[in-house]
Amino acid sequence: MFCSLGSVFCMLYTVIMFDKIENKKRKETYPFLEWMDRFVLTEENLRQARDVMYELEAQVSELSQVHRTPQSANHHAEGPMMTNHIENMIAGIFAICEGKVSLSQIEEFAREKHFKNEIAELEDVICENAATLKAFTMLHDIAKYDTISFSSPAGSKGAAEGFSKDSRLDKSALIDRYLKLLNAFKVDLPDLDSRQVAIDFYKEFEIKVHYKGHAKVAVSDKYEEVRNTVEDLCRLTARDREILALTIKYHIEVMDFIGDKPDGARYSYLQRVGQRSGIDGNDLLDVQTAALLLDALIGSIGYQDGALVPDIELVLNMLRSEELAVVERRHARVKKIENKKQSEFKKMLESVGLGGGDVFKLLDIPFGPGRAGIIDKVQNAVKTGDLSELGEYKDKLYSKVQQAHLLYATSME
Repeated sequence: MFCSLGSVFCMLYTVIMFDKIENKKRKETYPFLEWMDRFVLTEENLRQARDVMYELEAQVSELSQVHRTPQSANHHAEGPMMTNHIENMIAGIFAICEGKVSLSQIEEFAREKHFKNEIAELEDVICENAATLKAFTMLHDIAKYDTISFSSPAGSKGAAEGFSKDSRLDKSALIDRYLKLLNAFKVDLPDLDSRQVAIDFYKEFEIKVHYKGHAKVAVSDKYEEVRNTVEDLCRLTARDREILALTIKYHIEVMDFIGDKPDGARYSYLQRVGQRSGIDGNDLLDVQTAALLLDALIGSIGYQDGALVPDIELVLNMLRSEELAVVERRHARVKKIENKKQSEFKKMLESVGLGGGDVFKLLDIPFGPGRAGIIDKVQNAVKTGDLSELGEYKDKLYSKVQQAHLLYATSME
């Protein structure tokens, strides 16, 4: 109605409307713990994780000992039992590989613009190696039950219950006593979730749980049959099995050498380990980094000085170590990611009717010099939301550019 009057107001309104698209849909980011609670630890993801665990445990009984393996909140505040650790890791695989969430939505990662491409590729690595990582999740801590020990400070309730470092009680008796204490503790506080149970129990008894050397034991002959069966059930290739064994063997060592700062030399050492085993060292380290993310971040939450402390820096230090050791991988990754993005961008334009042929047909531009630069201007408008370069064509293109711009801003930018 306004525009039919030919008023100055209407002309200004038209310019504002068509020259710039206001983007109200931006990809939101969340602090890691909120990201976990919103997108990973959902009922659906946890149910899927439990289904995977129970299905494998039904065929490999040794896997069920995770349900009798305690863990302490100083490193594992996600829950009081190893079951919670494994569930969270598998839930993370489902959430990422089913497209329910993106690592780029983690606020702490989103701030690291320098590693934007590495974070994007990490998602691809997880999904391309989902079967190997599922097997890793079930097997990497399988020897914790065998290597478990306990400690608690003098004068604590834990020490009074026999959990001092020099306790004369055997391992089985200590585990039984720990579970009895834990179950009694939960009965008195039935409304607490697993995270709060782990924290409050740890504060009450001050018992720390240790598993010295469990990574090496997990790849020893003792568990060879278990590993082979799980690998068969996960349908792993010979290459996958070799990568899996090395990833399990070195998963604690990786945390140790990058715990405080990046270490390019140790990163190069692990690359050579892969090469000596007859596999691509870069492939090994890609899976090792994905396993680190699932194990030490998604699967574990530390508790220190009264606060939950997710170890974001551990994953970032792994990426920094790669950059120190193999700088050329970064350049190759940038090129690979950019090619992938361009391909996805082209498909998105075609899906909304802004492919090259679609644009020329919509604008009725015949073959010839009149087509020069139009596609570049359309693509720039989609990326920026600014249609001013489209001149006389902006009215015809507005709705499609708007649709494409919102898709680009929310899923591709």
